[in-house]
Amino acid sequence: METVYVLVKTEPGLLESVMSELKEKAQVSEISAVTGAYDVIVKVSVDYITDALGIVVRDIRKIRGVVSTETLIAVRM
Repeated sequence: METVYVLVKTEPGLLESVMSELKEKAQVSEISAVTGAYDVIVKVSVDYITDALGIVVRDIRKIRGVVSTETLIAVRM
């Protein structure tokens, strides 16, 4: 199982609707609103890392209200 964390910036006033849509994505295993430069952190779990990156591009970035994302790939040490 591969894991990526996606940091999401949202348009003002659209945080709740963005989080609602993110919760409906099958590969999203956790989601939390956060403070700081980003508004939401999303944990995505998939079999292959390329699948996770596809989810970011095809699904998360297309949600109305998402301004930008940053993807962090979890590595096992």
